[in-house]
Amino acid sequence: MSQNNGLNAQIKGPIEGVWTAIATPFGDNQSIDWTAFDKLLEVQSKGQVSGVVISGTTGESPTLTVQEKISLVRKARAQLPPSIRVMAGSGGNNTSQSIELSKLCVDAGADSLLIVTPPYNKPSPAGMKLHYQMISEATNAPLCLYHVPGRTGQLLNAAAISVVTNSVERVQAVKEASGDLALFSRTVNLSKASILTGDDPTYLASLSVGGKGVISVISNVYPRAMVELTKAFKDSKMTRALEIHKVLMPMIDILFCESNPGPLKAAIEIAGWAKNILRAPMAPVTIENYQAIKDCMSKTETQLRSLDAI
Repeated sequence: MSQNNGLNAQIKGPIEGVWTAIATPFGDNQSIDWTAFDKLLEVQSKGQVSGVVISGTTGESPTLTVQEKISLVRKARAQLPPSIRVMAGSGGNNTSQSIELSKLCVDAGADSLLIVTPPYNKPSPAGMKLHYQMISEATNAPLCLYHVPGRTGQLLNAAAISVVTNSVERVQAVKEASGDLALFSRTVNLSKASILTGDDPTYLASLSVGGKGVISVISNVYPRAMVELTKAFKDSKMTRALEIHKVLMPMIDILFCESNPGPLKAAIEIAGWAKNILRAPMAPVTIENYQAIKDCMSKTETQLRSLDAI
């Protein structure tokens, strides 16, 4: 691992604010569309998000090769300003493979790592702790525990999450994506790590119970709106925060009318940034849903402009 990258990974401060789980654009030949990826990064830079997450669920990570993941991290770090951090999704259900990919991601420029709770294996609390401990010791980089029971099939309670966050020093954050605000609140109470929601609909509510940020899907399309919502909450401008939340909610809902990132790929094509192409087994949304997404975007953008949030 690069010594400089390891150092950079330690001096960035807490993991908080608006992080975009960025999509991976593909061209007609199914290879990564690097011109489109440049555009998506430019949108995030202009939106002034805190960070981007490369090769997460939204980035279609199961369909990406190791070399593609590394190239995406390298491109993001090279193009984004230093103020925007780069987190790489490098976890899996094979600890040794997760370690190797994590090392490569840090060498490529990632300053933190998103590590999903191992899917399919369903490790015990002791096994879960061992998984994170081994990755932590091997990479010397901050880790974000990714709890997404809808994808992994394993629902952890707040105590189980806190066993990892309170005993593995470099697990500095949790992406809690269950959508259960009570579980989120309990996790905040029991864990010393920064707790971020991975569930856009409950983002505003999560801030009210001590959440520190979001790893977001909708910020692919409306990064500034999510940043403005966050700023309004921190400035105790609750009316503005709620107004932005209400405007975003229909769009948040429609981005999950089919499995993510199918609807998002339609949205970024409608925005003119990338083609509506996914890798199997993911597929584009139906024609009816595509039109519904287009209509919703038009209305959302008009409303956000009236709030000066786009």
